Amino acid sequence: MSLLILVLSLLGLGVSWNIYLHKKRNKVLVCPLRADCENVIHSEYSKFLGIDLEKLGIFYYSLIFVSYLINKIFDFENLSFDFFLLSLSLLAFLFSIYLTLIQLLKIRKLCSWCLFSFVISTLIFFNSYFLLKNSIVLIAQNLKAITLFIHALSAGVGMGLILVVDYLFHKFLKDKRIDKREKEILDYLSDFIWLVLGLIVVSGFFIYFSDMEKYHNSVKFQFKMIVVLILIINGFLMNFFVSPKLIHLDLEKLPSYKEKAVIIMGAISLISWFSAFTLGRIPYLSFSLVNLLIFYFFILILSSILSLSLFRFKNKVK
Repeated sequence: MSLLILVLSLLGLGVSWNIYLHKKRNKVLVCPLRADCENVIHSEYSKFLGIDLEKLGIFYYSLIFVSYLINKIFDFENLSFDFFLLSLSLLAFLFSIYLTLIQLLKIRKLCSWCLFSFVISTLIFFNSYFLLKNSIVLIAQNLKAITLFIHALSAGVGMGLILVVDYLFHKFLKDKRIDKREKEILDYLSDFIWLVLGLIVVSGFFIYFSDMEKYHNSVKFQFKMIVVLILIINGFLMNFFVSPKLIHLDLEKLPSYKEKAVIIMGAISLISWFSAFTLGRIPYLSFSLVNLLIFYFFILILSSILSLSLFRFKNKVK
């Protein structure tokens, strides 16, 4: 299977390099299957953290190729090395799903080359998984301290980022509008939040495999994963349907349904990140999963109502 991963990584490198060359030379990218590659690769979603996606693809596929080539030549076994490769392929697989959903739900156009890359990254992850499936439990157990640290750090960073976004959002609205530059800053921070969410999922994957029976029956772990799922869904809704409209906010009027959506989703993000961060500091929960979810959704509804009320009050005062 390592040979197949080498071939797949070369194919992925070729796809990314092809897109890179066409963009660099300002040439039209011919798109097989009657898709619309040009609109996709030149869209506002063609960068992540300010880096062109094709450059990230070149880096990822090159790293995978070199890593598996070294592993195949020297035939050495190292749990940390296996952990790194499986984590990287899982993170890339999740990122590919995210990018494909952007094409389907937001841009509403498809890029054949991007879809090829999605298939390749998917195959790389599942081949990596099956290649290492007999040692995943051993990897997870031996490196549990690292995964717990990454998990806790990611939750803390995510909580900090959402507070920064909340602060900047209200600061930018002091002039009753969000300009293009301010939206770019919020989008950049949003990319960081997505990266942190990805790290939480990847580290949670290894934490689960470190003691499957324990975490399968852990109310705390189940509740935290549900909160993470809600953060992901909320993030998708914010990015796809609300964020692009931020520069059209008009605070001279009472909140439109779009403005209300921004406020409610902001409240959901804040409460959910706080919940994820706090759960990591509580050693044991004596409540049932149902009771925790009822309390959690009650707090979400209450915080949304309070946020909307505060927004209306501030507008009336002004």
